[in-house]
Amino acid sequence: MSKYKGGIVAAGHEVTAQMAVDVMKEGGNAFDAAVAAIIVGFNSEPCMSSPGGGGFANIFTKDGHSEILDFFCQTPIHKLSPEDSHFYPFTINFGEAQEDFYIGHGSHAVPGVLAGAFKMHELYGRLPLKTIFEPIIDITKKGIPLDPFQHMDIVLLENMMNQSPRATELYFNQGQPLQVGETLLMPQLADFLDAISREGTDLFYKGEIAQKICEDSQQMGGNLRREDFENYKVIRRNPIQIDYKGKKVHTTTFPSLGGAIIALGLGELSRTEEIDGSYLSQKHLERIVPILEKMEFTHRNPQNLIRHLELYENILFSKKWGSTTHFSILDGEGNAVAVTLSNGEGSGYMIPGTDCLMNNMLGEAALLPEGYFSWKENSRLFSLMSPTIVSNGKGEVEIITGTGGAGRIPGAIFQVIHYLLDYGLDVEQAVHAPRMHLTEEVLNVEPGFYGKPRTNGNYTCSVWEKSHMYFGGVHTIQKSKGKAVGVGDKRRYGVVREVI
Repeated sequence: MSKYKGGIVAAGHEVTAQMAVDVMKEGGNAFDAAVAAIIVGFNSEPCMSSPGGGGFANIFTKDGHSEILDFFCQTPIHKLSPEDSHFYPFTINFGEAQEDFYIGHGSHAVPGVLAGAFKMHELYGRLPLKTIFEPIIDITKKGIPLDPFQHMDIVLLENMMNQSPRATELYFNQGQPLQVGETLLMPQLADFLDAISREGTDLFYKGEIAQKICEDSQQMGGNLRREDFENYKVIRRNPIQIDYKGKKVHTTTFPSLGGAIIALGLGELSRTEEIDGSYLSQKHLERIVPILEKMEFTHRNPQNLIRHLELYENILFSKKWGSTTHFSILDGEGNAVAVTLSNGEGSGYMIPGTDCLMNNMLGEAALLPEGYFSWKENSRLFSLMSPTIVSNGKGEVEIITGTGGAGRIPGAIFQVIHYLLDYGLDVEQAVHAPRMHLTEEVLNVEPGFYGKPRTNGNYTCSVWEKSHMYFGGVHTIQKSKGKAVGVGDKRRYGVVREVI
């Protein structure tokens, strides 16, 4: 934890956070810092951040302007049949829970991360791109030592990574995953960043890299074609704005389901009776578990989501409607940005000339609740990523938050906001308080509640032995009375750095 002086970053890796802070020290604003954090993340957090992935940025300027930059992945224009697709399963074992995903060329969607970073800089940045990129290129040439969370990711994703000889070469040493403290060198990435800093995103979307990705896709049973890359656009959207507890919660709108599910949870809270006493009590559980049930139901059945939200329109939403790693940044001027990025689990394919993995978004069950191959051509994929900002009645930023964690994202953010706004916990307590996540059959519960969840026979309850990355990494900043405190979620080895 650290106190705000002139700029603060909460992120999932020390290098990611420090690079953002260094940019602010050079005179950059929060948005310049966010660009730096995105780009350096390709090396510091390579399992979750890549030019082959997608994301969302929640923008809140010092003047009170709020918008979402949607640079999530787009479905291809052409769609192969399941029989013709290179598309196969693998399982991630979290220890006390498992998740199934699909990888292969047939799992690729059109990536948007680079387009999003450059669009954010175009709209809101003020430092030259050269100033932002040069230190990142320098550090990438030297390589970045693995921290415990990145090592854990490599171990979890070992079977996927070993689908690519180049990934095996980079991430493994004599058949074993690189260990904590060993340096991850990505020499092709350094050269790629140098080129794209000078030539812009056309190098990726309209040049040789797109051509090679699409040639491989056509030869190997994928859906991607050149026009998919050439036509990709970042979409500027108005956020969902939720009035709650005298604050305004700004979060992602469709096609991200995550923000709407958070809105649903807050709407349910507004309809339930306030609880006196501990946030870990039996009464607290009896209040919150049914809300998680409804959030899970709408996640699995998105056609019901709008119908449920209409119940709260008059009491919850402001009149203004608009349409997986995370970091939060606040600068000394009052600009704020929350960015959530995802590469899925990676597809086993390395993007030529970058040393980075391509996404497997079409193999993510959480993004396709109606089943694999249910996606519509040439449209934004659904997402659950929900970078969220909370402002006060004066239009000033108070909370910047978000998380990675696939289908667990909305629930994790909802619970942290609930702890902050309903129970008045400080940000350290709220981020590290125990969480729950309900799947279709199991209520997963972190230790620390002294109440006992009542399942009513609808599902079983699994109390984990300790807090775990499974429940997300909600890296959060809270500002109050002119001071800001940042907390990096310990579940995902989060860190905080500030401008001094």
